[in-house]
Amino acid sequence: MPLHIKLHLPIQLVLLLLLPAAHLWVMSRFESNMLEDVRLKAQDSATQSMLALNSMMLTGAISNQKERIVFFNRMSEQKNMEDFHLARTSAVQNQYGYGLEEEQQNDELDRLAAETGKVQTIFSRHGQHTLRMVVPYAASKKLYGVNCLQCHHVPEGTVLGTISLKINLESEYTKMQQLSSVLLAGQVFLQLLLFFLIGWLIRSITKSVVYLENAMLHIKKEADFSKRVDVFGNDEIGQIAQVFNGFVAYIEDLHLRLAEKISALEKYHDQTEQDLRIGSDIMVRITDAQSTLDPAVRSQIKPAALYSGDIILVSRTPTGTLHIMLADAVGHGLVAAMNLLPLSQIFNAMTKKGFSLSLIAAELNSKIHKLMPIDRFIGAALVSVDFRHRIVEVWNGGVPAPLLVNGDGTILHEWRSCNLPLGILGEEEFSSDVEVFRYENDCQLFLFSDGLLEAESCEGVQFGSERIVQLLNSTEPDRRFDVLMELLNHHLCGRPAHDDVSLAMVNIAVERDPEIRLQSGESSGDNAAARSNWQISISLGKDELKYLDAVSLLTQIISKISTTVEHSSRLYVILNELFNNALDHGILQMDSTIKHGPDGFEKYLQLREEKLRALTAGSISIEIGSEMIEGHHGVRIHLVDSGNGFDYSAFQNTSHDDIAQGQYGRGLALARSMVRKLVFSGKGNEVIAYYVCD
Repeated sequence: MPLHIKLHLPIQLVLLLLLPAAHLWVMSRFESNMLEDVRLKAQDSATQSMLALNSMMLTGAISNQKERIVFFNRMSEQKNMEDFHLARTSAVQNQYGYGLEEEQQNDELDRLAAETGKVQTIFSRHGQHTLRMVVPYAASKKLYGVNCLQCHHVPEGTVLGTISLKINLESEYTKMQQLSSVLLAGQVFLQLLLFFLIGWLIRSITKSVVYLENAMLHIKKEADFSKRVDVFGNDEIGQIAQVFNGFVAYIEDLHLRLAEKISALEKYHDQTEQDLRIGSDIMVRITDAQSTLDPAVRSQIKPAALYSGDIILVSRTPTGTLHIMLADAVGHGLVAAMNLLPLSQIFNAMTKKGFSLSLIAAELNSKIHKLMPIDRFIGAALVSVDFRHRIVEVWNGGVPAPLLVNGDGTILHEWRSCNLPLGILGEEEFSSDVEVFRYENDCQLFLFSDGLLEAESCEGVQFGSERIVQLLNSTEPDRRFDVLMELLNHHLCGRPAHDDVSLAMVNIAVERDPEIRLQSGESSGDNAAARSNWQISISLGKDELKYLDAVSLLTQIISKISTTVEHSSRLYVILNELFNNALDHGILQMDSTIKHGPDGFEKYLQLREEKLRALTAGSISIEIGSEMIEGHHGVRIHLVDSGNGFDYSAFQNTSHDDIAQGQYGRGLALARSMVRKLVFSGKGNEVIAYYVCD
């Protein structure tokens, strides 16, 4: 609605209410004044009539009935007089008689005036407009100069009679109606006059506002900030116009500067996009180059931005043990992705060299703690799956619990976070202890970041862990990964999640063949190179046995020698089994029967860790060197421990099938199957293995 109508309409509404109200008030006051004038005239007529009757009484003419009748008739013939009569009271009747019919009380009003001595007045609007007035007159010594008590023998103040007048008011009301019509016509004329006059004044005043509005609409439509409005006068509207012109000039200057900044930002954005694409490609290449595609693992990462703050790394040890790491850096995007760069190389290099999961976790924490600020920590889950021994080891620091699921969907085990994320604690406070679980049947391991749990639907409902467990229970194993991703995409309603989502699934099949499948194949070495002679010797005391991974260190050296480079994986297995047998049964005096039962391995490993920490004495010496074995080039491994040894004769007499069906002893059996000869001596604390490289 235009401004002038908004102003004009309430004014006219007020006038429409005010003028009729004023008209009614004027007519009401006029009627009141008219009735008051008529009442005064009627009372004056009554007084004049009483004086005339008093004169007739003094002259004696009042005793003549005809004279009285003539008087009454003359009074009744006055203009607008409908009725005139005189009513005697009992005081006069008792002294002078009953009198004429015209001199009697006609109604209650006459009686009431006589009894009360007060003037009685009635205004009637039924039919015709009339005024009835009854005026009483009492005996007095001085009534308009006459002593009434000379003729009337009554006490002073006694009402002697009343004069009744009934006056027709039609002519007065006709005049009032004419006056009301004239006032109504004047009101209509005044209303129309004010309508046009006020409308003209409002439009004149709001003209500047209309110009201002048109200028604003023009600026909005055309985005032309050079537009200015004309200023009319120096009143409030004129000042508003001046302020508006100054504001538009300021906006025009800002618009020009903003256009320059937008142009610069567009160039910067294009350059940044190009840098981000190149950086993303480089980071993907780095992580992919360090991670091994493994047939047992399926994984997927849905980044919330161009860069993902989550990473999934997969690698295998020389013995075929699967290592997988899911890491979730704080935040997401480029900054989070940069925090992950140190992880990839360390994880894969240490895994391929055969380092344990515990040492890998400690090394990763040390690097992140030294390289990154304290608020750039990384939540991570490191998992080791030993298919040969059916053991899953997990170190969880700040990510949702990995789930081990049976074929029927039953949750076999979950590893809740017992550690702080990587990079928060220093080396002394950091705990690299892993949680161990032994499985018996085929199963699947699921790892996921908190981005999956916190992914929100269109209604703001989080995906949650209950939904994951329900899906795993109701879906076939070979479809669980795909169905989970489909359910997540449906839950997100086609929108990206607010945080990076990563998911990995490991298919764990029970190893039926006691022989392991090694990553490195066998081949005959270069005969010329095989002629080289080399030897490695190392002796470990009680302190070194607690923390040093000697097998991995020796394997790194072996993998660099040309004669054994292609046999390093198998030599690692042999050396690892012999070393662990010497440490567990020779130094720590562990009893393999502890491994019996569904949780035997967990108890065995926990007790092993406790005894190793409490170790106060013991040593293991290792010598590895090249040697000709039955006319072939090979490697001789000589290992001696300070323990009490064991009955190796019983081991040598045990068949391969019996060992394969048991829960322990398979490590030495595997080592024996991989070498040309395995010789125990002394108390069983000394062993020599002969491995042929040809």
